[in-house]
Amino acid sequence: MSLEDTLSKLKEAFTGKSAEAEAAVKELAQAKELALAEQAKAAEAVAFAEATKATLEKNAAKIAELEAALAEMSKQKVALEASFETAAKQAAKIAASVGVDPVEVSPAVTAQAAKTGEEIALEWATLKQTDPKAAQAFYDRNKSALLAAAGLR
Repeated sequence: MSLEDTLSKLKEAFTGKSAEAEAAVKELAQAKELALAEQAKAAEAVAFAEATKATLEKNAAKIAELEAALAEMSKQKVALEASFETAAKQAAKIAASVGVDPVEVSPAVTAQAAKTGEEIALEWATLKQTDPKAAQAFYDRNKSALLAAAGLR
């Protein structure tokens, strides 16, 4: 083999290796760019996580504050309910203070007052046919409404 052949083979080998080295340098540069982009994304994710953590801590503090306020309001509600007197209780106290025996208004009578005269009359007629004693008691409780429904008042 001649010196020129050896030289041309070396040039060919060097050119091939040079192209491989350039390709490797390009790949390395791309990998560095990708790594920098991923580092930026990671830093952004860390900042977002820290901001989210701070928001969660603020919300947890607000929740604790609201729960304390709710507990206080519940205590106040219980105290108000304990001190609350209905009109019937107040009337009973007033009646007792002047020596009159108080008469309690039953919820059934109050419920009857919410019915119309026609409804009361219909209920009385039904009771009259099935249970005369109950009908008389019903009549005594609702006499004015029954008379009004009959057009007598």
